[in-house]
Amino acid sequence: MTKGLRQKKNTQVKQALYDAAMELFRQKGFDETSVNEITERAGYSRATFFNHFRTKQGVLRLYGQRLQDLVENLLDQADSATSSLELIRQMISVMVHEAEKNIEEVRLICTYSMLDPNYLSNPTPSRKRLFEILAELVAKAQQEGEIRCDLTATELAMHIFFLYQGVVLAIVTDIDSSGSLLHSVWQFILQGVNSESHSN
Repeated sequence: MTKGLRQKKNTQVKQALYDAAMELFRQKGFDETSVNEITERAGYSRATFFNHFRTKQGVLRLYGQRLQDLVENLLDQADSATSSLELIRQMISVMVHEAEKNIEEVRLICTYSMLDPNYLSNPTPSRKRLFEILAELVAKAQQEGEIRCDLTATELAMHIFFLYQGVVLAIVTDIDSSGSLLHSVWQFILQGVNSESHSN
């Protein structure tokens, strides 16, 4: 089997295990679902499960990996003339729309991730990478004169990332849809990062 076919097969197996797990989490709850039940529903062995997910909690991380892939593909395909500030807007937009598209899935992930005592103190690799990408874009936007420089790129990226998470939370708790909310939050972000507003 070639490397490409093997990778495609691994992706399919991982997705099948993930789909089975999420279906069971919805039906029974996270704690009440066993790895044996997940593998039985997906049609794979326990060894296969642990080859793809080191723990049951690891299943919840696949969404973040998909989100990271979406953002990295977005940046790879972006026109070289696109400004860093516009890429930040596109990155936030694609992540929010992905959450809205998979709202039931994200609800489950948010609920069970927050029950993990290590979730906030030990970010997943995908969450860390997404934040790094955002901070890199902010730093470039600062160099291009689009964003204020009195705060560090990391500080500004943190504020933007928290606002993105707030939008996702509003969507999954049915407070609002992404349309008008995303627009208003982006305007709020622009006011916060605008270099002219903070030139003094």
